[in-house]
Amino acid sequence: MTRYAAMFPLVSVSVLLTACALPVENLWPPPPNSVARTVYVSLDTWHAMIAFPQSEEMTVNSAHQVEHQFPQLPSSLGHLLPFIRNQRFEEWGYAEQAWYLEGRWGLTGVMRALFWPTEGVVEVGWYDQVWANRTPQPPSDLFIFRLSEEGYQRLRHHLDTTIADRNSVTAFGTSLFYPAKHSYHVLHTCHQYAAYALREAGLPFSSFWAFSRTSFAWQLHRAVQIAEKQSTAIPYSEPQ
Repeated sequence: MTRYAAMFPLVSVSVLLTACALPVENLWPPPPNSVARTVYVSLDTWHAMIAFPQSEEMTVNSAHQVEHQFPQLPSSLGHLLPFIRNQRFEEWGYAEQAWYLEGRWGLTGVMRALFWPTEGVVEVGWYDQVWANRTPQPPSDLFIFRLSEEGYQRLRHHLDTTIADRNSVTAFGTSLFYPAKHSYHVLHTCHQYAAYALREAGLPFSSFWAFSRTSFAWQLHRAVQIAEKQSTAIPYSEPQ
């Protein structure tokens, strides 16, 4: 019995390792000398957020002679557009509506949010700092990834499709909250939401294994290690 108990952690680790997602070939990581886009992933005690630098977005769109648009911004908040344009990041996240917007907390709130599918909301906000640097619930970690152009566009498209209705539920400051297409529950929290989105960009994430902050952070650290190995895999040569 003792021997079986000792083997259990080893079996668990083996299962975890065999379930590791691999990068999508030819999508991520981008080749070291290629044009790449940047994405920031913030992780605090409870929440995960994905951010895009607006300066990069505007530069790329300007190069293609396309005006940067804010399709998520309703006309009623058009007066905020000049302020939003000056923010450094556009940020996306996911939460349970009752907990995050209605203040229905406590033990019953935890049980409801995790074990009963409830309405979720997608947050789209514009800020000068990413969530990891402004969260009221530290500790926080910040992960920065470089994406191929195709991976970046796939990620943006996927996030857009998570919104069920373009009429926002409410607005707090420069954050807008939209009805989410999928319900919130223990198998679809903000961590799984972010993992699924990053997988669309080709990164080695499994939404199943993002069931907690710890498991999601493990995947984030692993992706950073893969990116670092990729950047040193191709030897540097002097330009001719």
